[in-house]
Formats: sequence, structure tokens, C-alpha cells
Amino acid sequence: MPYSMTGFVNIKKNFDDYEILVSAKSLNSKGFDLSLKGDKNVVMYLDLDIRKIFQESFERGVFQVVVNVSYQKLSSVLDIEKFRNIVLQVRDFLSNVQLNLTEDKIYDIVSYQINTNNTEELPLQLKEDVLDTIKEAVTLLKSERKREGDSLISDVENRLFTIEEMAEKIEKEKDIILEKVKEKIYQKVKQLLGENYSERAFIEATLLADKLDITEEIVRLKTHIERFKQLLKLDEPVGRKMDFLCQEMHREINTLGNKMPDFSNYTVEMKTQLEKIRQQIQNIE
Repeated sequence: MPYSMTGFVNIKKNFDDYEILVSAKSLNSKGFDLSLKGDKNVVMYLDLDIRKIFQESFERGVFQVVVNVSYQKLSSVLDIEKFRNIVLQVRDFLSNVQLNLTEDKIYDIVSYQINTNNTEELPLQLKEDVLDTIKEAVTLLKSERKREGDSLISDVENRLFTIEEMAEKIEKEKDIILEKVKEKIYQKVKQLLGENYSERAFIEATLLADKLDITEEIVRLKTHIERFKQLLKLDEPVGRKMDFLCQEMHREINTLGNKMPDFSNYTVEMKTQLEKIRQQIQNIE
């Protein structure tokens, strides 16, 4: 069954030297878009890899992904010797220019210097662990979108059934209504022409009444409904196809109502149900 485009997951995995936290939120969208935030080094070096993982799993949606790495040991993320040397260099510089700074300010300068000059890639093991965690988060997010999708589809099916029921009622009653319309036209022609009416006049009146026949609209509407049911069973992105079918169904219902105002109580309710279906499928991938 189709997937919803909304969902949220939060996953935390512990390793010997660090802890990886990933949160991913998805919202509905006509296309695909992903924003990645969190640990600067992870975002810098794994941005393309993470995007590729999401694009391989999802076709549509806006994704907000946050990846953070919490290190258990300072040595896991920081070259202590390098840090010590930069601190000494900064202190030496401050002494030469006779400038006194607090320890916090010195730390900020050293950190900026390290981050600015850091051209080393992430450790291979850390990279693999982050990407594996991302894949796990994607799997969970897909399950969440599936669960919400099942709920949406259930609602759509119920509303589609209501439309189908009304279409069948109209189909059963249309011939009776059409005969009544023809009779009204006959009487109107006879009233207007009086004794001067001719067989030709009644033929024209019959042709006019036949133009009000809604058989074709009913057939097309039922065909669209059957196609909609087929899409509801597919395990693939079908949101755009459903949106198109809603437009086609609305056109048929509208034409049906214009031709046969006697069925306005049905067509108004069918339009109401169809609009609710259209709103629901905006969230289907």
C-alpha cells in the first residue's frame, strides 16, 4: 500500500569511543528536499552520502535530518599534542603583544584555529558507523511513513466507497429521471406550438433530451474509481497519479450534476467526499 510523506524517528547508538544520535523528520512536498544539520565534521564530509541514502529510499518529501556525535574520550576527536602546541603558540603570541586574555578566550582562539585548518577526513570507522546509523533511521522512518500511509488509505477507501455507492444509485435511477425530463420537454413543446406541433418538433425535443443522458459520465466515473482502487494496492509512489484521478473524477461528477440537476443531492455529497480524498492524498508519496 502507498506511503504517507510524514513521519519522525529518533535513534541513538552507542560505540566504544562515541555515541551517534540521528533524528529525521519528513513532511509532504511535491518533490524531494533534504536539510542536514548537526556535527560540523559529519555534515561536511558525509553530506552527499547521506543524501544519496535518502534519495534511494524516498521519492518525495521534505526531510529534516540532524546527526550528532558525542565523544566518550577527548582523544577520539582531538589530537592532544596538536592542541597543546597551538595553545603554546597562542600564549607566546599574546605575551609578545602584551595582551591578557581569559582561558575561555584562549580556548575559543585555539578551537577556531583547529577547525579552520582541519583538512583531515573522518576516521573510516566513524564514517561507517554514522552511515549505518543513518540507514537504520531511514528504515525506521520508512516503517513510520508506511504506518501512517495505511491509516490514510483506510480513510480514502471508505470515502471512495461512498462515491461508488452514489454513482450506482444514480445509474439505477437515471433512466426514470431521463424519461421524466423527456416528458417535460414534450409538454413544453406542445404548450408552445399548440395545434401546430409536428412530428419533427417532437424529434428535436427527443434529441435535446438525449443530450442530457449521463451514461458516458457514469461509465468514466466508475472506470476512474476502479483505477483508484488499483493504485491503493500498489507498494510504490502513487500520489501524483491519485491527484490526477481526483481531477478527472471531479470533472465527471460536475458534468453529471450539470446535465441532471435532479441528482444534485448525490453530486454535492460526491464532491464533498472527493475533496476530502484529495486533501488526504496530498500527504501520500
